[in-house]
Order: sequence, then structure tokens, then C-alpha cells
Amino acid sequence: MTKFEGVYRAGNGSWYFKASLGRDALNGKRIQLTKRGFATASDAARARREALEAADDGSVRSIGGGLTVDELLDLYLDGIDADGRLSAKTRFDYRRNADAYVRPWLGKRPVRELTPDVILAWQRELRERGGTKNGKPLSPNSVRLARASLAGAVKLAVAQGVLRSNPLTSVPRPRPKRSVPKHWTPEEARAFLRSQEGDRLYPLWAFLLGAGVRIGELVWLRWPNVDLPGRRVRIVEFATTLGWDLVPSSGKSATAVRTIDLDDGLVEILRRQQEAQRFEARAPGYETSEFVFTKPHGGAYHPQTLSKLLAELAVEAGLPRLTAHGLRHTSATLMLDAGVAPKVAAERLGHADPVLFLSLYSHVTPTMQRDAARAIGDSLFRNVSSAGSNP
Repeated sequence: MTKFEGVYRAGNGSWYFKASLGRDALNGKRIQLTKRGFATASDAARARREALEAADDGSVRSIGGGLTVDELLDLYLDGIDADGRLSAKTRFDYRRNADAYVRPWLGKRPVRELTPDVILAWQRELRERGGTKNGKPLSPNSVRLARASLAGAVKLAVAQGVLRSNPLTSVPRPRPKRSVPKHWTPEEARAFLRSQEGDRLYPLWAFLLGAGVRIGELVWLRWPNVDLPGRRVRIVEFATTLGWDLVPSSGKSATAVRTIDLDDGLVEILRRQQEAQRFEARAPGYETSEFVFTKPHGGAYHPQTLSKLLAELAVEAGLPRLTAHGLRHTSATLMLDAGVAPKVAAERLGHADPVLFLSLYSHVTPTMQRDAARAIGDSLFRNVSSAGSNP
């Protein structure tokens, strides 16, 4: 908290203010103003006082008029923060993408200049030259995410009568390229585990591959949710990142909360992990917790730390570079390649849509199709040739 009312510090170290400027004369709705980018808290406080004074003497315009895209985004993003219907992760991503990809190109434009031609030129600019994040051309999926941060704001402008129609509806979203998720072959997965034998993180990598859990599910997996005699674990807690901060999440889908059965190998690996953890806990200063996978001195891992480490270990082992999410893709591929029914594999991974799951892993299903054709053929025609040869 600061000593200035309505003044806050942004994640990048700058300051911003929020102020209520009365009600819109056109529709009676309260006007909320947010201004960002101040170097100090006192600068933000001074600008807030000036805005409130301008509102008192009637010089503040309603939501219409010359409202800029920056101001519209502030109104929209502050609104979704207030109602809390979207997850904290989604709201964070909307703000981040708006700052990186929308404001630099469109922020100073009046909202009423947002035509389909302007939106199309903006998308083309992002695809060819990228945003302020890294200056590299954006993928179709990144442009779609950038559009999402703008779409809600534009809908607000239409609802408020600033725009007569939504210009985004006339501009198609970039179509993402169909690609096979990065993963290892069964041989590469086994080679990686062999390269990590004896390392204290071997159980963690083995569990990621064997259980197929998300990295945000693994880092907050707790021993009370592990039933070794019953050979299963319950996935009920989820971590997500807001920048670097780790915060609770409700899970990636409605099927994220689930039970995963364990084979004998994973049960034994978790037993060894439990014993190793008890040994490490004897050290002075150890941070005691219920987490299954912990740092050498206790406490949960950060997902990005593990993903970066995995990429480095993969290269050291002479394998294709892979992130923790790539291990999840590898686990899915291993299951399908071993003949596990797609619906069962999707349930194990916590996938909400089995159809989407099959589409994502279509590179594996041709083998399953051949197996299915062979099984049907055996059932229908196994005795046909011998029967037809009899006189």
C-alpha cells in the first residue's frame, strides 16, 4: 500500500492510479478512469487529483467522444478484475498481451477509428514484425491470444454505443498451423531416464512421464493425496504462474480433478522418493512441507525452473530439447502407442475433450487404425479362406 489514495504499483515497477469520475451522461453508468506509466507514486497521485478536479468542473468527457484504445482497454480490464468471472491467470494474460501487442500499435488511436482495415493491418504487422516482447514475428496462435485481449474491450465499446458494430467480426483470426506436439519416442524417453538414474530428480522425471500430469499439477502434489497401498494418486491442487508468481488455479479443464492409477514401477519410485525426502529432512534448516517433490532444502519447485532444467538435461543427454510440457505429450504418445484406448488416455491426462485429444495426437492413431483393421479382419474373415477351399 502507498500513502496516496487510489495509487498502485504495477508489476513492471511503474505506478498507476484509479479514479471514479462520476456517471456517464448518456447511460448513467459510472466512469472509472485508470492511467498507467508514471515514474513515481507522487506523479500518479498528482495526475489523479487533476483528473478528479477536471471531473468536478464538468470537463471530463463520457465514455464516447475521443476515447482511445488505451483508455478502453483500461475500462475493460479493470472491469473484469472487479467482477472476477475470469480466472486470475486469464486476466493476467489479457493484461500482458494487451501491453505487449495491442497498446504499442493501437493504443493511441481513437476507438472509433477501429475499422476492419485497421485490425487487419495490425494483425499483419504482428505476423510480420512481432510485438514489443521480443521483436520477432508472432505465430498465428500468439496473434489469436492478442486478439482475445482486444475482443472483450471492443464488445464493451459496442455495448456502450462508441462503435456501431464490432470490427473484429469482419477480420478472420489467423489459422494456426497444424503441427505434431514436440515429444520423445519411446526409445528417447527410456534413454533420458537411463541418463538420470541415480540423480535425486529421477523420481520426478519418471513420474511426469509415467503419470502424464501437468507441471503445475506435479509441483503441488502432496503426500496426503498419494495412496501407495491403493496404487493411485488424486490430482486436486493446481499451480499456475502469473509472471513468476505461483498462485492457485482451478485447473485447466472441468476434468482436471481426477484419480490416476499407478503401476508397480511408479509405486516403487514414489516409495524411494518418500525415503529420500525423509533423509533430506534431517538437515538443519530444511523447509518441511507435504509436497511430494521438493528442492534439496525443502519447499516446492517452480514449474519454470523444472522446465528449464529439463531442456538442459535433454541436450546434455544428446536428445531433442524438450520442456516439461513435452514430457506430457510424450506420455500421451506412449499410452496411445501401447494400445491404450484414446478415451482412457484422455481421462488419465485430464483432457476435457477426447475428440480434441485424438486430433492432437493423430500422428499416433494410424497405427491404432491398422491394428483395428487387422482385428476386424481376423473376426470376419479368419475362416473364410479355409471354408472356401473345401469342395
